[in-house]
Amino acid sequence: MMRLIPKVNTLRKGALLYRCLRYRKGYGVHSPFVYNLITKVIEEKCSYYSFYDIELLRRELFYREEVVPCPDRRHPGRTKQRQVGEIVYREAIKASHGALLFRLVNYFKSRHILQLGPNMGLSTLYLTSYAKDLRCIALESVPEFAVIARETFKRAHNPIDLRVGSYAELLPKALTDMEQVDFVFFNTLYEQEHNLFLFETCLRYVHNDTIFVFEGINASQKMRDFWKAVCAHPEVTVTVDLFTLGIVFFNRKLHKKDYIVYF
Repeated sequence: MMRLIPKVNTLRKGALLYRCLRYRKGYGVHSPFVYNLITKVIEEKCSYYSFYDIELLRRELFYREEVVPCPDRRHPGRTKQRQVGEIVYREAIKASHGALLFRLVNYFKSRHILQLGPNMGLSTLYLTSYAKDLRCIALESVPEFAVIARETFKRAHNPIDLRVGSYAELLPKALTDMEQVDFVFFNTLYEQEHNLFLFETCLRYVHNDTIFVFEGINASQKMRDFWKAVCAHPEVTVTVDLFTLGIVFFNRKLHKKDYIVYF
C-alpha cells in the first residue's frame, strides 16, 4: 500500500532542514531591522575578551563537588540533591546562548537589564559585561543557586542587585525600582506555570526599544503554548524563534511578524 503520510523521522528531518534554510543568512527577510539582527547579531561569530573569563569561571564551577538541593522540573515542588558541577553542566546557559545575550545587549545598547533566573550567574555576566555603568537586577527563586551566584558576581564588571525569593513577589518591586526596562531575560523553566503572569507584569514597563528573551521555549508543551501566546499578544510586533531561545520586540515601527531562524 502506498504510504500517504511520511514516517515520523522523515517529518522531523524535513522540519529541521526547513529551520536550517528559512531566513538563513537573512535570505528572504524584507525587514532591514530583522535582516541586520540576523546577520550582525544572531549569526555573528566574533569572540569578545570577556567570553574567555566567563568560560574560565564555568570550568571552575564545573569541578565543584558540593551537593545542593535542586528543583525537579518534572515534579514541581520537589527537589533532588545534585553536585554543583552537574547543575552547571545541565542547567547553566550554554556558551553560544550567553554570547548571543552579550551581542544583543551590546548591539541595542541596553542599559537597564532585568533577569529572572540567573542560576549560577554565568548568564548575568554575559548580560552585563559589554559596558560599565549598567543597571542590573537579578531575581533568583532557588536560594542555593543564589549563594553560588553571589560568588560569581564578584567577577562582574558592574554591581548586580541579586534578590532571592518568589518571582511573583519580587518582580513588581524590581520593576518599580528599575524605572525603565530595556532588556528582560526570562530563564524561568522552574516556574513555568507563572510565565504568563511574569510576562504580563513586565509588559507594563516596556517601551518602544525593550527586548524580551525567553529561555527554553520548546522545553515542554507548556512552554510551547506559552510562546504561542507571547507571539499572538497585540503589544508584540516581531518575534524570533531560535528553537531554544525566543526573542521579542515591541517596536511599533515594525510590522507584526514571527520569524524562525536557525541558530
